[in-house]
Amino acid sequence: MLFILVAAAAATWYSGYAANPLTLQVSAIMGLVIAFIISFKPVTAPFLAPLYAILEGMALASLSFFCEINYPGIATNAVLITLSIFAVSLLLYAKQIVTVDNDFKKMVMTATFAVVIVYLMNFVFSFLGIQIPMLHESGIIGIAFSLMVVGIATFNLFLDFQLVAEAVEEQAPKYFEWYCAFGLTVTLVWLYIEILKLLRKLRK
Repeated sequence: MLFILVAAAAATWYSGYAANPLTLQVSAIMGLVIAFIISFKPVTAPFLAPLYAILEGMALASLSFFCEINYPGIATNAVLITLSIFAVSLLLYAKQIVTVDNDFKKMVMTATFAVVIVYLMNFVFSFLGIQIPMLHESGIIGIAFSLMVVGIATFNLFLDFQLVAEAVEEQAPKYFEWYCAFGLTVTLVWLYIEILKLLRKLRK
């Protein structure tokens, strides 16, 4: 799935479609809808997960393009940091330096849910012309918030690794392999976006 995402991102970037705001808007919305469908119907993963990867590749290419306009080189840095975090996290999990138990799962899921609530509140308030103070600013609080969210996204990688390990151990159905790949892709996309946000704040 990551190969599909990268291929879609490259095609969108070099074709020039990344410069069209509609590419970002349409692909992001469609990707979100498909993500919800897969989350509630994992059996659809073999069919919808590749489509999700294509849409997210298009969305990330467009998002990166617009970030590059104001902050040249930011996308490359974000990609390198994302891949580095992924590699280190995988190594820590493989070496059992980080173990995923029930307490770890509860902690990460609670923190993730809290971030989702904050983002939903910010989304709703934006229609009322209200912004959560300092959330998107480049001050200490804004940067600290972004660092925290990057950390939470990173912890979610360990949950994805554990899900894959459990699926292999329990000989889960074939469709579940696609579901695991989908989950890992979602986390990496989220991590990349949050790193982009953090780098933008640091550049200001």
